[in-house]
Parts: sequence; C-alpha cells; structure tokens
Amino acid sequence: MSEEVQVGTTRVTFHVTAFYPPMDIAEAYVDVPMYVTTGATIGNHEKGSIPAHVQKDFDKKVEHALQVFADTLKASFKEGEGNVEKH
Repeated sequence: MSEEVQVGTTRVTFHVTAFYPPMDIAEAYVDVPMYVTTGATIGNHEKGSIPAHVQKDFDKKVEHALQVFADTLKASFKEGEGNVEKH
C-alpha cells in the first residue's frame, strides 16, 4: 500500500502592486508542502527524479488564504484612509 510522504516545502508569494506610482504595497506568502508516493523509486542508477505533488485540497487552502489576505488588505485601506503600512 502506497502512502504520501512530505519531502519538502516551497513558498508561493503573491504581490499586490499599485500601478501609479508603481510600488509594491503588500505581499502574501503561502507555504506549499510537497509530497511523494512511497511506492515511487528511482532505480539503481544513483540519480533520477520522482514526481512530487501538492495536497489534493491545496487549491482550497490557497483560495482561503488569499481571501483572508484580501479582507485584511481591504480593512487596512478603510482604517488608513487609503494608506497601507507595511509591517
């Protein structure tokens, strides 16, 4: 029976940019865990690759994270009267 094993993490960064004047006003990070199936092998060649994948519901987690980010950014604009401060 094959299982999924986490083998690493990569980070996806989303930038919110104002176009005039051009400047980054906010960023959101989503850490992406990478998995492989335990039945995958590279053989006896001392090198090779095994395909890695993300969790099946990863798109829902990213959608939720970005919605929270958007809501926070929107609230920051309202509280700061259009000025967003970087933290």
